[in-house]
Amino acid sequence: MIKISTFENRKFEDIKEIDQEYFDKLREDSEILKHVYTQFVIFKNLQLNLKDYSSFLEKITDISTDRADLKILHHPDLLLKANQVILNFLSSFKFFLDNGESYLKRKYGKHSDEASSFLKLTSQEFDNCFAYRFLIKLRNYSIHLGFPLQGLVLQAEKFIDVPGKTLGSIQLLIDIDLIKKEKNLLGSIVYNDICELTENIDLKPLIYDVSISIINIQRHVINIQKEQILKAISNLEERVGSYKTKSNDIKVMNSFKKTGKTLTFNAYHIPFEIIEELKNRI
Repeated sequence: MIKISTFENRKFEDIKEIDQEYFDKLREDSEILKHVYTQFVIFKNLQLNLKDYSSFLEKITDISTDRADLKILHHPDLLLKANQVILNFLSSFKFFLDNGESYLKRKYGKHSDEASSFLKLTSQEFDNCFAYRFLIKLRNYSIHLGFPLQGLVLQAEKFIDVPGKTLGSIQLLIDIDLIKKEKNLLGSIVYNDICELTENIDLKPLIYDVSISIINIQRHVINIQKEQILKAISNLEERVGSYKTKSNDIKVMNSFKKTGKTLTFNAYHIPFEIIEELKNRI
């Protein structure tokens, strides 16, 4: 016996019985979406780290220097926090790229058009975007030599129209003289980029630029699978979508077994929460 049921308020409510073939189709489409989500959740993790970075950025921007506690601004804990959010972002960025490549190669084949198109896109981003290639190498630098930021600088600006008013922002600067000593970790291309610079590298505009690259890459991964994703979503919504509400889950009850007074069964979950997330990205 196989049954479609709803689950809400810790209670199951049977909807209808189905046969094995119907269940197999539900499970096939569900597994397609669950597999797609294994890559999507890596992108989601990266976005969460970007959100943490943005929240930190708000705290260190437009600081009124007449009220700023300079002791706190120069405390090692603030430098640690800055390095923490940046390294978390850099690590999840590299994780996102490596996972995307591996995911497509496993799904479509190492030499498939889908995997090749991903490599082509990331190669173009590396060639055309300094932020992209520098931040990848900065992650390598940090893994081997420690946190990327050696100190924090408060840059202030006076307002001529408002006497006594001065706003400052903490700068996230990479010391180019220090980082240039590690040519092997940077690679020749990024090393040559840095040799042309005359000022330390401000991470803020670079992280903004690479966030656009990240969105483009994830959109590409989704577009590769778009037809398959939409078909799986359509099939599930057609077969069981009418039973879904905002507050319940849809389960397929199967493998019932009664031992004495005890009844055991499996409850296969139809991933409508994944459907909603993916629909927002397609």
